[in-house]
Amino acid sequence: MTDLKCFLAGMTRLFSPLIMLVLWRKKAGARLYPAFIAFAVCFPVFIMGGAIRSGFSHEDFIIYYIQQGLLYGILEEGTKYLVMRYYLTSYRSRRDSVTYGIGHGAYEELGAGLSCLGLIGTDRADPNILWFNLWAAAEGTILVTALTVIIFYGITNRSRIILPSAIFIHAFSNAAAGIFIEPAAIIIRTVLTAVTGFAAYRCWQSMNIFDD
Repeated sequence: MTDLKCFLAGMTRLFSPLIMLVLWRKKAGARLYPAFIAFAVCFPVFIMGGAIRSGFSHEDFIIYYIQQGLLYGILEEGTKYLVMRYYLTSYRSRRDSVTYGIGHGAYEELGAGLSCLGLIGTDRADPNILWFNLWAAAEGTILVTALTVIIFYGITNRSRIILPSAIFIHAFSNAAAGIFIEPAAIIIRTVLTAVTGFAAYRCWQSMNIFDD
């Protein structure tokens, strides 16, 4: 039964972004190119992040997770800003920001999905692996996409506080996952994601003039 849960958790993490992308394209007529760019860009970003993180000290786990949160917050959100601001200059619809967010999330879900599948037959999987990954897939996708929409809003409105805000939210969410134990970590991240999602929705509403 545990192996079945690992399999279902892995399939959920692997294929949920693809399903979302197909549904998003069908519903909004969104262009797919930003998703492919986001997915490809994540490879060097996460390799760089892993290399830098390997030099962090593990003596104080709180400091370690704060450093890790800031590292990936800066790398991931900073890269989103640079790519959408200076490379995807022909993609200025608010729909493109959602597509980019889905593509970025797909990379993260790929790693999580493969990790779940790698636990099959090892007897090391948590009994709640399926339910946790169902929550993690939903929460992670919402947060990644919401932060991408917010950054795009900052680009279109030339705001100087949006990018630092996105980096802080990302860093705090990342650090909380390591510092706090369940269920506190889940509650904190869920509340943070809900608030960020609402902020992204308000940004989305104000960007209707950018629709094609």
